[in-house]
Amino acid sequence: MSRKYVVIYSRFSSEMQRAESCDDQEREVRSALERRGIESQDAIVIRDEAESGTKSDRAGFQRLIAMRNAGEIAILVVDDQSRLTRGENALAFIKDLVFSGGRFLSTSENIDTGETGWELKVKVMELHHGETIRGLREKVRRGQSGRVLADDSAGDYPFGYESFYRDPDWQQQLARRGPKPKKGIRINDNLAEWVRKIFAWFVGGQSTNAIARRLTKEGAPKGNRATTAGWHPQQVHRILTNPKYVGLWRWGETTTIRDSRGRTKQIPVAAGDVVTRERPLLRIVDQDVWDRAQLRLRELQDVFGQKPGQAKRGPKAPINSTALYPRSILGNVLRCASCGQVMWYKGSGGRRYYSCSGYTNSRCDQSFQVPADVAETAVVNAISHLVAGWPEWIREVHARLKEQLIRAAKQIPVARAEDERRLADRSKQRDNLVDALSQGGAASSGIVNRITTIEREIAEIEARLESQLLPSEKDLELPSEQWVREQIADWSQSLSDRQKVAMAIREALKQIDARPVIAPGKKRGYVELTLHYQAWELFRTAIGKAMPLSVQNLLPKTQDVSAPPMEVIALGEPTAMDRWAPEIARWREEGVIWEEIVRRTGMDLNRVYLAWKRYTEAEKSA
Repeated sequence: MSRKYVVIYSRFSSEMQRAESCDDQEREVRSALERRGIESQDAIVIRDEAESGTKSDRAGFQRLIAMRNAGEIAILVVDDQSRLTRGENALAFIKDLVFSGGRFLSTSENIDTGETGWELKVKVMELHHGETIRGLREKVRRGQSGRVLADDSAGDYPFGYESFYRDPDWQQQLARRGPKPKKGIRINDNLAEWVRKIFAWFVGGQSTNAIARRLTKEGAPKGNRATTAGWHPQQVHRILTNPKYVGLWRWGETTTIRDSRGRTKQIPVAAGDVVTRERPLLRIVDQDVWDRAQLRLRELQDVFGQKPGQAKRGPKAPINSTALYPRSILGNVLRCASCGQVMWYKGSGGRRYYSCSGYTNSRCDQSFQVPADVAETAVVNAISHLVAGWPEWIREVHARLKEQLIRAAKQIPVARAEDERRLADRSKQRDNLVDALSQGGAASSGIVNRITTIEREIAEIEARLESQLLPSEKDLELPSEQWVREQIADWSQSLSDRQKVAMAIREALKQIDARPVIAPGKKRGYVELTLHYQAWELFRTAIGKAMPLSVQNLLPKTQDVSAPPMEVIALGEPTAMDRWAPEIARWREEGVIWEEIVRRTGMDLNRVYLAWKRYTEAEKSA
């Protein structure tokens, strides 16, 4: 049979309290035990310092559970029951202690499980201590809410901001008892510059993974609250979705609840309990950049987000991620002219090139390679030269764009009126269903699903109304034709930013066909690229950054305008032997001697003969 002990347990909640609190509790407990005639000299003392009584994973508390389960506790003594636990598990713990042969004493509350009626006392004190915690939580939330409404700091500032003491004599106030000095929030210029970079990189087409790697590589600071080195994509995502960066501060959207074992989780609060403040002086990101980032996040969610009926691990259907995050400038645009398959981007031995994916998969007989550096530079330069040499096309699309903007702007009031009518109708339907449920109506799954559908539609309409802002005359002013030419010409100077150029080319070109040009009798030659332009998309891409997102959204994705003709780019040229081979073969048929052919071509006899032999043998086998 295991030995039983007298156990004295003490606890205090946080580092803000006196460290001597446990000593004081132990002294009071020993004095009470002496009055009861219980020897405490050999008692085991267990403490939890700076640990909340709502948590059950305290080291000392877990030791008590282990001793209780082993039947090693004769008497468990505390100064008051809240020291043992403030959760709703006090009665359960003490009943299990009694069941194992132990006894519980709360000396200041006169609770003794050796006396009749102890269960009621324990339960009453359990409810009392739990209510005290809930009341304290409400007081803390009320105080923090007041600080937010006063535009002070409630500790809710994200990366890019810092808190500061508003009172000049804050040091003296901290040194004495009483209310602590108030803190405000301001922009940290150094951190804010990194926030702007994150948004610019994301809007420019970089993924959150790539941005996190870049931040880590460049040694971007993470703020004073960071506990680990390096950036994580989820941290980047939180920054991109935080409306505080455009001056909209929402506080208190969730609250913490606990189960009987002290485990916590966050749940949403009622909409009326959320504090919302407009703080324009704390804006870090321009509204148009923010809108572009949110639009791209929604597009990514549509592709990568969990679909109805799918497992939480992610989409079941395969996703071509390179379509959103291209690894190369011509990826997904460059195709094999023979089989129509995409040319895969590869690298080997310091070389970068594209090769036919159909050949790799045994669906094509073309094994040629397209040199990446040469092809990428040639395509970008071709687009720039095209625009410079085709002013009438720029003029036509420029005029058509202006026409489309004015026409679309006139439709906004009509569309808004229809959306406002539908919003009022759907809101009324939702309120009627909610009222029916609150008055005792049957909460069937059909009604709940209907409410969910209506709320989703309401959210879509509200988002559309928010984006359907009537542009001003200034917003509808287009950049000059010369500016558009310069913007497209600038692409050739931006080849180092592959992500940016790749996204632009995908808009400008429907596809690029690559085919090998091989002289008869040879195995290798050079490559020709055929460019298929998308005129309207090319112009939209060039002009995009000069227009607010709300104005861009007025434009159709495609438009029937004059398209430039297909353009063929040769990434090489025939050798002298290849150019002369057909002529050499004809001359030999006419009886021209070798010495004369050498004189006419300017090549030596060996090269003349090799060119003739290779050409004629290829003709025979054709």
